[in-house]
Amino acid sequence: MIVNLTPTEEQQLVEDSIRGLLAGKLPVDRLRESHSHGGAAERAIWNDLAELGLFGLGLAEERGGIGYGLPEEVIVAKALGAHLASPSIIAQMIAVHLADDATRPALMSGEARAAFVNAFDGGAHLIDGEGATHAVVVGQGGVALVAIDTLGTAEPVELIDETVAVAKVSTSASLSGGAEAERLSLLLATYMAGLAGATRDMAVEYAQTREQFGQPIGAFQAIKHQCADLALRAAGAETQCYHTAVTFGRGNDDGVEVACARLLAGEAALANAKQNIQIHGGMGFTAECDAHLFLKRSHLISMLGTSKAEVRKRILA
Repeated sequence: MIVNLTPTEEQQLVEDSIRGLLAGKLPVDRLRESHSHGGAAERAIWNDLAELGLFGLGLAEERGGIGYGLPEEVIVAKALGAHLASPSIIAQMIAVHLADDATRPALMSGEARAAFVNAFDGGAHLIDGEGATHAVVVGQGGVALVAIDTLGTAEPVELIDETVAVAKVSTSASLSGGAEAERLSLLLATYMAGLAGATRDMAVEYAQTREQFGQPIGAFQAIKHQCADLALRAAGAETQCYHTAVTFGRGNDDGVEVACARLLAGEAALANAKQNIQIHGGMGFTAECDAHLFLKRSHLISMLGTSKAEVRKRILA
């Protein structure tokens, strides 16, 4: 089957709209300031995201959504990753699909807010949960939407990554697989593809401007090869994610396709983040450089609901 992966005019408009908003409201360097941590900057523009139609972008019109599909949602997810947006935005997007008719309108308008609970490997942790009314619980068994007050008392957890707020909670939610669980996994994969693309761009820009021995370091073959590796990994992840979105529900083994996207994007995000730090040299290891933010976020997203070992098992099964 021949698949056209060229974005349509409408899809390009979606990408331009979300990137324009994020560039103005969620610059990556905001995370150097503590007042922007824990999804604070995202909460400040929640109504803007709702007015843009972001939360119901992939929901059918008869269910109150915008009427686009999964390809448009992954376009948004990639942009969110590139700007290190709070994963709560992805949680809100999937919550709209999981909600019943009574709850959905409030989620669509942004009046009700969702956040992730990672219920993998025996624990349950709420991520950027301040102000949330609902939790998207994600684990190996699938996904579920529950009211936030069912999670018990939240106990804050200290992390090396101070840009996200994490609290230990408890949940007895019954998780289910199916199309919405696959949708969520693909959106998380595409978020990581966005991380990989952003670190590629960051490394290339630095290699073009940083000079040693009278010339840009990008002129040296070793740096050229590293930048090429960054580009290949990012392109592979983006292509797999978009191909999976376009062909989703057309008779392919969606679970395997999504798992491949999750594996490729996760590896690309982590490898590119590490190599970006190396290309930046000593500066890359400092808090003043944004490079470390992408490495920390890559680790966080890659662990949501699953592990690399579990993803590989699914592909090989």
